[in-house]
Amino acid sequence: MKLNMTTLIVALAFGLVALGIVLVGFIIPIPGTEIVTDPREIFVTLGSALTGPIGALIIGFLAGIAEPGGIPLASLLGHIAGALWMAFSYKKLVYERLEMPGRLLGWAVLVVVYYYLFVVPGFVIGLTLFYGEADPIGLYKALATGVVTETIITTVVTTLVWLALPRAYQKPLW
Repeated sequence: MKLNMTTLIVALAFGLVALGIVLVGFIIPIPGTEIVTDPREIFVTLGSALTGPIGALIIGFLAGIAEPGGIPLASLLGHIAGALWMAFSYKKLVYERLEMPGRLLGWAVLVVVYYYLFVVPGFVIGLTLFYGEADPIGLYKALATGVVTETIITTVVTTLVWLALPRAYQKPLW
């Protein structure tokens, strides 16, 4: 794992777009929770997959630091965990093992896992540890239900991006 200028620039670009989405208020609250849904995950998943673990840390930090509702610690935990998942899993489980069109299906699975095994649990753990959430199971259910549409949109949009990218640009930078 190394940080070169290309990786740094790409990570900053994807992370700053994710942060910008939140800062300009392009968000939708998930009813019954303190969490919002928005399109920043498109940039977190793609950017982390391309830039590897160091880029994922940068992107996850920028995507999570300005979480609306005053819960940045929970957001940071969820976004950094998810970004690291995408960095390692894209390279090791999808890019190195699958060819097109199987790579597209592999990617779609990674995105679903990103949400339901990393981002949502990260928020739940963070809200429980740092903000006193009393019902983590109920919160997980509410968040998991609330992000269904976002998961579908992120999966479709990012899969189409991989389909449109020339093969040379699908290769991780690390």
